[in-house]
Amino acid sequence: MELMEIVGLAERFINSYPHEMDGGRRQRIGVARALALRPQFIVCDEPVSALDVSIQAQILNLLMDMQDEMKLTYLFITHDLSVVKHISNEIMVMYLGQCVERAESKELFRNPLHPYTQALLSAIPQPVLGKLRSDTLLRGEVSDPIDPEPGCRFVKRCDFAKPECGQRDIALKELESNHFVSCVLHGG
Repeated sequence: MELMEIVGLAERFINSYPHEMDGGRRQRIGVARALALRPQFIVCDEPVSALDVSIQAQILNLLMDMQDEMKLTYLFITHDLSVVKHISNEIMVMYLGQCVERAESKELFRNPLHPYTQALLSAIPQPVLGKLRSDTLLRGEVSDPIDPEPGCRFVKRCDFAKPECGQRDIALKELESNHFVSCVLHGG
């Protein structure tokens, strides 16, 4: 009952089956189940991707409130950067399992350095009336995720690729305080 109260589920749902609840309530049950173990660290893998926007906001606010009250740390895995911006302190951008950029949230959105990060941020819908956006469109083919070749895995889709991009793995390099990027454009 205590967990139901924490996650905002009414007592009347105590004997309900999953198929009798909407997605938001099922997600609250998932959160309650994770909290039952009294963790300090929770992995959230696409926790709001299947929910409509208003329910997403409720679940994100719940997670953030619990984070503050219970001193939780989250590893938040998602493809939705607007969600990431809302909940994260630090962001790591990955492409086919390879880290391409890592920075504090505000810094990453203010100054994306890797071409893939720039393309991702460009794809976030923004309601700007009367102003044309300069979206970065990704072209080319996706590298083989099963047996990747050495080098940057984004090389086949990058408009700025150089020969050295595909010759060797490129280590993360700290360009600014706590802002790391893996790209030859930035001395990688």
